[in-house]
Amino acid sequence: MSSSKRIPVAVLGATGSVGQRFVQLLADHPWFELAEVVASDRSAGQKYAEAADWRLSADMPKAAGGLEVKDYGADLTSPVVFSALPGEVAEEIEQRMAREGRALFSNTSFHRMTPDVPLLIPEVNPEHAAAIKVQQQNRGWSGFIVTNPNCSAIHLVLALKPLHDAFGIDALAVVTMQAVSGAGYPGVPSLDMIDNVVPFISTEEEKMSEETKKLLGGFDGAFQPADLVMTAHCNRVPVRDGHTECVSIRFKEAATPAQAADVM
Repeated sequence: MSSSKRIPVAVLGATGSVGQRFVQLLADHPWFELAEVVASDRSAGQKYAEAADWRLSADMPKAAGGLEVKDYGADLTSPVVFSALPGEVAEEIEQRMAREGRALFSNTSFHRMTPDVPLLIPEVNPEHAAAIKVQQQNRGWSGFIVTNPNCSAIHLVLALKPLHDAFGIDALAVVTMQAVSGAGYPGVPSLDMIDNVVPFISTEEEKMSEETKKLLGGFDGAFQPADLVMTAHCNRVPVRDGHTECVSIRFKEAATPAQAADVM
């Protein structure tokens, strides 16, 4: 697709760590062109290169650096929006984008468990996209909101999905060892993490359990969570990037290790 035919997109919360990742991934994208960057009032009016304290290893995309940062209340022209908003402002702004007719894809947690908002991993539950029409009918807006899951739930469910389809999952327990980068920037104070493990991440355990059941469940005009018992214990460990998970599963149908490996 030529540059002139790429879809213009906006990134909300563009100066934060997740917003920076969106900006990086959109550079030279074959389908999308980063057209607008949006952040809080303290960054509005500045060039993105000045407003963003760039924390990623790769350099800031040059095209992004020259964009002027817009504030949250600005009128946008992009039909597609990626949201990395802080949770405390996500509800009103994301819903406004959908009312204005935009396709909004959110990394924030606020709408993940909303009854008419799909929580999507394309390889796992693409059929849940049917909830978009229900959402539009319920709310009378022409746009829509789609969310992605918690980072720990994503790679857990990618592994669980083929096993659940083949044998049915009756119960599972997961223990996570999550990198400090998952807390964003500035995140966890360094003196709390050096030679230490923090054995609790606020709201993380509830998110993993609820989101996993929604992702593995069905949709027939409404979401039906998967019928399984789940416990999660989430720990922050002194690793910069990457989450590790230890998972124990009880299947509804008997399966040998070889049979389980064959469906993966």
